Amino acid sequence: MRFASAWRPSSSRAMGLIDKFKRTFVTPIVEEKEEGVAMARSLRETGEAALAHMEALCSLLKLELEEASQRLGKKMLLLLAGAFMAVFGYLFLWCLLTMVMAHFWGVIAGFAVTAGFHLLVAAAAFIMFSRIHVTPIAPATAEELKTDLSCLQMALKKSSHS
Repeated sequence: MRFASAWRPSSSRAMGLIDKFKRTFVTPIVEEKEEGVAMARSLRETGEAALAHMEALCSLLKLELEEASQRLGKKMLLLLAGAFMAVFGYLFLWCLLTMVMAHFWGVIAGFAVTAGFHLLVAAAAFIMFSRIHVTPIAPATAEELKTDLSCLQMALKKSSHS
């Protein structure tokens, strides 16, 4: 009977032991649970905020890319129109020069000079083209990718044998 009365909540000694028990064992566990829940909630909220931020950045990037593509489209259209007109301008300029040379030197000489000039420039361009040696693009990166591929293949073989 004495033991039961010692643990009754009405006893001041019993309250002290229960409080000490709560402070020592129960409260830290509850606080740890609450901290874990709070940390999980904080991480979830941070992740949601990061995702919302990334969505906003992606939509901004999409708008900027659309605007840039419209500007580049207009620029490309103007470049093509200019190149088209330049080709015909070049053609008619040489027609004019050929006619002037034909007037002063004769028709055959005028056409010969025009054709000779264009054939010499074309030959020089082809010779220069053939002398340019093209090396692989990004050889160091390609070598690294080959090494990575061989390591991956070895790891796959090793894991398949295990």
